[in-house]
Amino acid sequence: MLGIGIDTGGTCTDAVLYDSATGKILASGKANTTKSNLEIGIANAMDNLPRELIEKAETISLSTTLATNASLENKGARAKLLLLGFQEDLMEHLKKAFESYGMHDMTRFITMEAKAEGVFSQPMDPDWEMLRAKAPEWFADSDSIGVVQLYPKANGGRFELTALKLLQEELDIPITISYDISNEIDIMKTCAGTLLNAMLIPLVAEFMNAIRHVCARRGLNIPITIILSNGTMSPADEAQQHPVDTILCGPAASVVGGSVLAGEESGIIVDMGGTTTDIAIVRRGIPAPAVGGIKIGRWRTMVEGIYVDTIGLGGDSGILCYDHVLSLDAVRAIPLSLLAAEYPGVLPKLEDLRMRKDHASRYDYEFYVLIKDIAGKTGYSKEEQALCEAIRAEPLTLTELAERLDCERRRLPTARLESDGVVIRSGLTPTDMMILNGDFDLYDGRAARIAAAYLADSAECEFEQLPGKIYELVERKMYHALGRVILGQRFPKTKEFEDPAYLTPILDAAYSQAVQRVDHPDLYADAEGVLELTSRLPLIGVGAPIHIFLPRVAALLGTRAVVPEYAGVANALGAVASKKLAREQLSVMAVYEHTVLVGYTVAYEGSRRFFKKREDAVDYARENILRTIRVKAAEYGITGEPNIELLIEDDRVGAGNTGLIYAIKLTATATQSEEAR
Repeated sequence: MLGIGIDTGGTCTDAVLYDSATGKILASGKANTTKSNLEIGIANAMDNLPRELIEKAETISLSTTLATNASLENKGARAKLLLLGFQEDLMEHLKKAFESYGMHDMTRFITMEAKAEGVFSQPMDPDWEMLRAKAPEWFADSDSIGVVQLYPKANGGRFELTALKLLQEELDIPITISYDISNEIDIMKTCAGTLLNAMLIPLVAEFMNAIRHVCARRGLNIPITIILSNGTMSPADEAQQHPVDTILCGPAASVVGGSVLAGEESGIIVDMGGTTTDIAIVRRGIPAPAVGGIKIGRWRTMVEGIYVDTIGLGGDSGILCYDHVLSLDAVRAIPLSLLAAEYPGVLPKLEDLRMRKDHASRYDYEFYVLIKDIAGKTGYSKEEQALCEAIRAEPLTLTELAERLDCERRRLPTARLESDGVVIRSGLTPTDMMILNGDFDLYDGRAARIAAAYLADSAECEFEQLPGKIYELVERKMYHALGRVILGQRFPKTKEFEDPAYLTPILDAAYSQAVQRVDHPDLYADAEGVLELTSRLPLIGVGAPIHIFLPRVAALLGTRAVVPEYAGVANALGAVASKKLAREQLSVMAVYEHTVLVGYTVAYEGSRRFFKKREDAVDYARENILRTIRVKAAEYGITGEPNIELLIEDDRVGAGNTGLIYAIKLTATATQSEEAR
């Protein structure tokens, strides 16, 4: 079967034509990701593929790092969380706990009281009329809402469903309820995942709509799927409602694509893109899973997925210089070379800066670029609106913005606009250094050369030394990330390795000694007390710039680097080469009177049934989940009779198998049978 794979990253959008029968890539294409209009970049990438082959494609599969980057950089739609059943007087005490899971804006919640004592009691209905009256005021500046009920399994999520219906009647914004996306007992993880889902809905919807428009204009009426965080496919419509399941979509695609391309049964996948570097592990062809839900940036969620360590390191990481010391920002900046290629007015401004021969700081050659139009949108100040209007026609430097708005540079209201993804900086990046070093020739390097001269002066180094110094920063940061992953896998119970203050000095020492071992092997041979940090697994590199850095890092870790052909489009390949899988969960809830277990309930399709015996409740749940998973498998494009695996496990409160039973969780998984492939 011929399929199209599309990967939209922070910098580039890639497309491949893949023949699943032969396992070969027939064609590939690459274009710039156009953040202001994703459709343009997607169309440009697809137009690099042969038209006659595109017309024969039977499916189109997607990968994107948009949700990954938004989670890592804390960007996304303005979302608020509505909490049902949380006691108001406890919220201040819980603030730190919420923040530790990634939630920093717990501003709206409704308090309900339980009608009986005990953990498993069912709460009374909240004041729905108050919610109806207050909702327009509470959520006036919100792009989306997440709704979480305390103990939703106790009544089949009825309060969340009621709130959803009411809010949909009063507001015209996307709403996420936790019951649709979570079976997690940890309420904090449920809250974090629900809020993150709400934040990502508008972002992923924009991506999906762009894909649909591109397909429609090319007459492609074929199924659209997207790879999930666990490395399997999902229908696009399903993922659009539950985008939190795609937060590791790009990294998962890189694991699948990297494994297929490299032909290695085991290895460490290192995917370096424009914004992030993602590290995953494959052993005997199986990606290592995340334990206890995905953690990304500040977020701790209930989302199931592969184990991926994501760091803010990419070809477009901003280069910083403070007190003559160079460093790399964790946040993406548009490379000056790319900006100059897209906006003709950028290069003359930089040349004028050079002609004035002033001592420039990084702020003099950095530009601000408008990504999203917020004209007339509530929730932004007049100053923020004015700043966006000033850069509507073309990017401006910080100095130009200050002059336009008659404001000191340090008082310009850029922080929230950058955090919300409304504006983005453009400055020097490793991509610009690659151009100056002759390793990347897609853009003209004149803009980067002018700015780099000032950066070299600030860093008190020779201009010719600057690319090498930036390369070393990338190398060191990648080594640190891989070292942390290797130590974490080797010593999973050593909690100190999760503390940067403890681990960083160790990795610094290991890096310095590895450099000595590689660069001065004769001196190293006589060294004593050397700290060895090595990997038995090869490093499998994917992503456009990875071939520049990975061989050196692999040598420092005493292993080999594998950078396969088509490494630059591995994510697009991973999207179309991933497996189709459908999963469904259903819970049997334990019912207590005070501390006595009296029976079990199963909530299914709006009805709720009570059973005195465990086996009767489980049989009823098994019958219904198997019926549901077969329907879902067909919706996911799994043809014929699927392979179905059913897992039944107890959720308990307390220690191990002796704890108080809370629920019996049934998980059904459907995959394509060998006969139907």
